[in-house]
Amino acid sequence: MRKGDNDAIFKTGAVAAGPNNNPPAIAEPDDRKVVLTKLSWYMPHVTPNLQEKLELYKVIESKSSLPVGYRMIQCDLIPVPQMRNFTWQLSVKSAPENPRWIIVAFQTDKSGDQQHNPSIFDHCNLTNMFVMLNSRRYPEIDYDDTNFTQQKFSRVYGDAAAFRTMFYNVEELISSPNITPVDYKELFPMFVFT
Repeated sequence: MRKGDNDAIFKTGAVAAGPNNNPPAIAEPDDRKVVLTKLSWYMPHVTPNLQEKLELYKVIESKSSLPVGYRMIQCDLIPVPQMRNFTWQLSVKSAPENPRWIIVAFQTDKSGDQQHNPSIFDHCNLTNMFVMLNSRRYPEIDYDDTNFTQQKFSRVYGDAAAFRTMFYNVEELISSPNITPVDYKELFPMFVFT
């Protein structure tokens, strides 16, 4: 679901606010609008080898239907209470596929304000986190060694860096997260549970 423009626009203090904050008094053309003239959808192309191509031709000739998989993304936002421990009940929508990953990230004072960058997250000095899903715990061993102020976050950084390899199903040597540990701590502290 699309949220308001205040969570999508990032501006400096000297620039006028986006459309949600300053509606024009008189209906006139708005110079601040973005006009998209061309939209491209990237679709990967797969060329099967001869044996697989023969199998596909047989399926096409028999007029059978082929299942086409896709990835569904769900985003839930909740305000976190100012306490040491809290529990969040995650609601999973009914879908043809089960959740494969849960990614948790925190932000402080960035919602609804165009002068704060909504693409930057905060670690909030988090020391431990886990997910209970159908009476199974992820990760099985606590992140109890995590301490962002003492630079102890290699395990959660490693899990986040490995997510790209798992999501795109690409070899780890080929795929690089392009996020340094310093960038992870200061900009993108996301917690990935698989």
